Amino acid sequence: MKRASIDIGSNSVLLLAIEFDEKNNCILKEYLNESTITSLGKDLDKNKTFLDHTMFATFEALRNYKKLLEKNGFSITEVIVTATEASRVANNAKEFFNKVFNELGFKIQVINGKGEAYYTALGVITSLKTSDEKSIVVMDIGGASTELIKIHFNPFRIEESISMPIGSVRASDWAKEGSEVLDLKFNEIFKNDLSSFRTDTLVCVAGSMTALASMYLGHKVYDDQKIEGLEIPFNTFKDFARDLQNTSIENLLLLFPFLGKRAPMLGSGSKIAVEIGKILEIKKMKISTRGLRYGTVFTGGIHEQFIN
Repeated sequence: MKRASIDIGSNSVLLLAIEFDEKNNCILKEYLNESTITSLGKDLDKNKTFLDHTMFATFEALRNYKKLLEKNGFSITEVIVTATEASRVANNAKEFFNKVFNELGFKIQVINGKGEAYYTALGVITSLKTSDEKSIVVMDIGGASTELIKIHFNPFRIEESISMPIGSVRASDWAKEGSEVLDLKFNEIFKNDLSSFRTDTLVCVAGSMTALASMYLGHKVYDDQKIEGLEIPFNTFKDFARDLQNTSIENLLLLFPFLGKRAPMLGSGSKIAVEIGKILEIKKMKISTRGLRYGTVFTGGIHEQFIN
C-alpha cells in the first residue's frame, strides 16, 4: 500500500512517499524523498511567531509536495503531516496550519517532544536490521530543538529521552547577537545532567548532521546512500568542526554547493554536536539518514498521546 509523510521542522520541510509492505513491515519502493529549506523557525525566540517570508516558503514547499504526491497517485487527506518544536512555540502556528489545511488539504499535527523522540527512534531502527548492542543513543539536531534518545532493541522501546531547546537555527540566531549570548545559552541548556546518555557511539540523524557528514567526505553533491552508516571518529570530527566554524559562508558554498540555504546554520549545528559529544564522552559518530518521517510512515499514523 502507498503511504506518505511530511515533517515540518524548524529549518526544513521533508517529504517521504513509499510503497509499504504491511506483512513484512518494510519499504518496497520509495517514490519521493524530498527536502526543502524554509527556515520556518527563524528568529523564533525573539518574535515568538513565524515570519511572513518563512511561512510563504513553507507554504510553497507544501504546494509543490502536493503536486508531486498527486502526480504519483497519493491521496492528500491520507498524508501524515507532523510539525515539531518551532510549531510548539510559535503563537501563529495554528492560524498558519489552518490556512494550509483550507487551501492545500494537508492536516498538520503538532507533536510533543516525546512523540518526536519516539518516531525518530522508530525511523532510525528501520535501517538497523541487527545490532550487537542492547541499546543505542541517538542525537537528533533539528532547527529549534535537539533530542537525545536511548533506544532498547528486542523489543523496541525508548528507555529515556530528552528534548532540549537548542538547534541549528536557534543557535545561529543567538550567534548573531554575539559570542557572549551564544555561550550563555549553551551553558544554560547543557547544565542538564546527561550522564545516563553516555555512549561510545552516538547515532546522528537529521539534516545538520547528514549535511556535515557529506561535507566531511568532501562531497560536492549530497547523496544519502554514500553517508548512510558512515562512522566518524569524534576527535577527527572536532577538528573538522573547528575548521568549519572558522570558514565563511561564501567559502562553504564554493566548496559544497549542495548546502544552499542550509550553509549559514551548519557552524552552529557542528558546535552543538561537539558540545554534546564531549558531555557524553563519545568515541565516534554513526550517521543515519532516517528519522521522524520514516517513523511516522512506518506506523501509518500518530498516536494521540504524542499530539501536542
